[in-house]
Amino acid sequence: MKDKVALMVVVCLAALGWLWSGVGCTQQEPRSNSQFQNEPAARALYDQMIKSMRAAETLSYESRYRWEAKNETLGDCTYTVWLKKPNYFRVETVKASGDQGGILVGDGDFLWIYWPRGRPRFSYEDNEAAYEKTRMKTYMKKPTPLGKHSIGHEVGLLGADMLMPTLDPSTFHGYTDSLQPYVDGVRSLGTEKVGNEECDGIEVSIMKGQRSWYLWLSKGDHLPRRLKEVVRVSYEIIQHEEWSNIAINGEIPREKFVWKPPEEWQQWRLAKPEERLLKPGQAAPDFELASADGSRIKLSDYRGKIVWLYVWRAG
Repeated sequence: MKDKVALMVVVCLAALGWLWSGVGCTQQEPRSNSQFQNEPAARALYDQMIKSMRAAETLSYESRYRWEAKNETLGDCTYTVWLKKPNYFRVETVKASGDQGGILVGDGDFLWIYWPRGRPRFSYEDNEAAYEKTRMKTYMKKPTPLGKHSIGHEVGLLGADMLMPTLDPSTFHGYTDSLQPYVDGVRSLGTEKVGNEECDGIEVSIMKGQRSWYLWLSKGDHLPRRLKEVVRVSYEIIQHEEWSNIAINGEIPREKFVWKPPEEWQQWRLAKPEERLLKPGQAAPDFELASADGSRIKLSDYRGKIVWLYVWRAG
């Protein structure tokens, strides 16, 4: 294989968050027991969940969040969400250690992210002096057109060891996440009590079981009380959530959705991909990935040859 002029490395990024954590994996055929026929009654429960979320004028909840892979916990935190029509939102995070993470505020026109205890350091930031100089007095700002932005895609920036929630909070504002066209089956898991709530359990298959959502929906308000997501690559990546303190159409003061940066703070942004590209003549850093046949591939094994990286089904 080494004598080939070009090498195709097939990489699957299980979610946007994997980009930050540097996890690469190969595509694997979904397990046969993850494929099933759609059950209309179960699908109706799923659709009712989305309808109930979008019908509310305000919604707030707290989620205990954890994700794991290979029997190792990789992230553990609590996040709290406040949502209000037409386009207001707030997310606060607390790490498992009890330390406060970042805060995300949507004021109707813009999304603001700031870090009361300092901005996390991202993997591409190799200038430690510059990072230390800016970490305590920086914020992010992005436009948030109604129904066309994702809160879920932003929470990985909060520094609370999160990937992204199973159910995107922006569903409340009319956003439809990119996975929805690939939902190919919903089936019942029966009824189960979660806390004090009687719930209907459903399993949602995405891309023929390459990804599954397990949702336990309250019979009262049709919103989740427990959520589990399984991404099946060469191993399983699992997210767990428990929702509590759910309030629908409660009073949320306008001040909850207002934030302005202190005068001495500076706006900060992630470096654009083209700004992080290697310069001509600069040596590429070595890396190792699993190949499609299960063996290991190192970039340095192909020194002096052309290497083609093909990112397939990313997202």
